[in-house]
Amino acid sequence: MFDFFELHEIGVQMRLFSQTLTRDVKKWFKAFPANHIDDLANFQRLFIDRWERKKNPLQILSEYDNIRRAPNESIQDYCTRFNNIYNAIPTNIKPPPDLALIKFPDGFDADMSYQLRERNHETLQQVKSNVVSVEANLLAKKV
Repeated sequence: MFDFFELHEIGVQMRLFSQTLTRDVKKWFKAFPANHIDDLANFQRLFIDRWERKKNPLQILSEYDNIRRAPNESIQDYCTRFNNIYNAIPTNIKPPPDLALIKFPDGFDADMSYQLRERNHETLQQVKSNVVSVEANLLAKKV
């Protein structure tokens, strides 16, 4: 059972989150009766069930095949986007981690991709950990 402070914190968090909603999502949220959502886990489940993008598995795989870092996209944002797309691929057609390790550098420009491949990382996590320093080195060379 929640105590008063936990209930208050949940209410504050949901109110803050609801202020970020717009258009159809805000209408959906406001349509709930008062006290319908009593905890964050329930709210998260309802939100994801309603608003999560449902895609054709082949569309996700195509998105994965064509992923590239956008101009002015941070490395962290690209890594997050890469992870989200890779993790959305159904397990029966998901490329194994070794292939994801090969695919990841393709999302960068040619110099960055080459430098990442030269380091011979053993895991995807290793290459993601080193990508910031690789970019910093390349930028330093251009100055």
